Amino acid sequence: MAKIIVVLGATGIQGGAVAAKFLWRRSNLCCHKLLGTVLQKGDRVTGEYAAAIEIRRGKAIVDAAAKVLHEEGKLERFIWSTLPSFKELSKGKYSYAYHFDAKAEVTTYLQQEQKDLWEKSSLLNMGIYTTNVKEYGDSFGLKKKGEYIYHNASPNAAEHPFVVPTDAGAFAELLVRSPPKQDLLGVSEAANLVTFFEIWGQVTGNKVTCEVVTVEAHDRARPGGLGREAAESMACSAEFGWGDLVLPKDLDSNFKVTSIKEYIESEYWSEYR
Repeated sequence: MAKIIVVLGATGIQGGAVAAKFLWRRSNLCCHKLLGTVLQKGDRVTGEYAAAIEIRRGKAIVDAAAKVLHEEGKLERFIWSTLPSFKELSKGKYSYAYHFDAKAEVTTYLQQEQKDLWEKSSLLNMGIYTTNVKEYGDSFGLKKKGEYIYHNASPNAAEHPFVVPTDAGAFAELLVRSPPKQDLLGVSEAANLVTFFEIWGQVTGNKVTCEVVTVEAHDRARPGGLGREAAESMACSAEFGWGDLVLPKDLDSNFKVTSIKEYIESEYWSEYR
């Protein structure tokens, strides 16, 4: 009997990549009906700034998966897309990275309150999206003053784990075929921001200078919380890292991901030309 794979957020960038990975490895058809999929409409996205709602709904997802396990006994693997708590890693120094801390709280709930489910679970910590420069360039510090200037809230030499979001499917498939209770860092390529924007500049024909600024300067430039959250995320990533996470190559030495250059070359950058 065919196994059922449930993907929450299958129309989003992460969920869509997961759905595509498991569908396309068996068929090159593109019609979801022909592929045997069933779509259910739901309302789960809250905006990462709505931490309390994200936590409540995340726990509800965990409870729903636990119910399937307890009542049907057929659940083989539960993968929670999460992030480490930057507040805990920094011992409270960085407390505004809500989209990190909210997901981490759900992880703790999974591990401590739904222990039977945790025995069949793994965690996927998606790195810093390469798509941020495309979708939120101005919000994340990319300004044009003759040439482009990126206001960097971390030291220019600090490396960050960048991820091409469509690699999520490959990460999920890796976790499905690996033993449970993995805490995986979904990273496509680690690089500092100077290197990232050198590659971006080569592709788009722009020169980018990275200027180091404070978290407070980011907050003033983008008031309302988003500027500070983005800045603290980068600052904590640089200063404290992402914790003790497994790398894809630790689980599969032949694992393939998308490089930063491959991602940038795949996008259309007309607004920056």
